Amino acid sequence: MIVVSNTSPLIVLSNIGEFEILHRLFNKIIIPEGVAEEFGDSVPEWIEIRGVKNRILVDLLREKLHRGEAETIALAIELDADLVIIDDKAARNTAQSLGLRVTGTVGLILLAKRRGYYDEIKPVIEKLIKKGFRLSKEIIENILREAGEL
Repeated sequence: MIVVSNTSPLIVLSNIGEFEILHRLFNKIIIPEGVAEEFGDSVPEWIEIRGVKNRILVDLLREKLHRGEAETIALAIELDADLVIIDDKAARNTAQSLGLRVTGTVGLILLAKRRGYYDEIKPVIEKLIKKGFRLSKEIIENILREAGEL
């Protein structure tokens, strides 16, 4: 499975102590160079850094998106990725409009619960909120309902 990630999910999961869930869910994640620079920390060996070849597409996407998001989407298209991990709404919409399958940090947490890595995700969602991740009460209720915790 080819999985390409943007910066935000990496940082958010790292900040709440759940970074390793990415490795448990996916043996390998690919990030573009721009994301590696934004992330700042050295990345573990299960994260592969790749350059984006289609710079014209990146430049077009940068008219509406940040560098990391634009490179993530362009790289996902180049690699015919199975999944793109992006939190930003505009970037998610753009990726979906280009035919990419998208999830975000919360989607990863739900997937981890479905695969048995979490007994319950409410504490993880609470950690997200404490670290400033914005979720409406309605979205939180939907997430917990989908996880079977409401």
